[in-house]
Amino acid sequence: MNLVPVKIQPYFEMKSQTMDGDNRLIEGTLKCCYDSDFEVFFAGEIKCGFFSKMFLTSENDNIAVKARCKKCGRTISVFNSSIDGYEHCEEKQNSICLSTRALICKKCHDNSYSVSIKYEYPDEQELRDLEISDIDNAFSWIWITLECNNCGTKYKNIVDCETT
Repeated sequence: MNLVPVKIQPYFEMKSQTMDGDNRLIEGTLKCCYDSDFEVFFAGEIKCGFFSKMFLTSENDNIAVKARCKKCGRTISVFNSSIDGYEHCEEKQNSICLSTRALICKKCHDNSYSVSIKYEYPDEQELRDLEISDIDNAFSWIWITLECNNCGTKYKNIVDCETT
């Protein structure tokens, strides 16, 4: 079984899969047109911390991240807190339409990023015992890291979100 959301699978290049206790951690990067060059759009509020740290917080209880391939223009919904994750596995997938805006690099003011994603999944047998049918979307935590393709600035864990 591929423990990556179905909507991401065609664009997800797995880098590692490890166990942390009973939880499985899956890390990878987005690829489209054999490249990692995306414009990134978000819904939520960007907060700034120490040492140029940026992180996305919810606005109206929702956050979303989309990536648009700079070669073909395909838009990939990377994460939408209204439909993705463990909490939403057994619900009808009615996405709340969130208006997004471009994420601009604080250092060089560009919008060209490589997108890395890490998912945490509970034990697969536990998910089966709970009769969760949408196991690939049953991740309990997601981290998204962006790296500016223009200047190299890394926004580590710009999304750090529990989904349970």
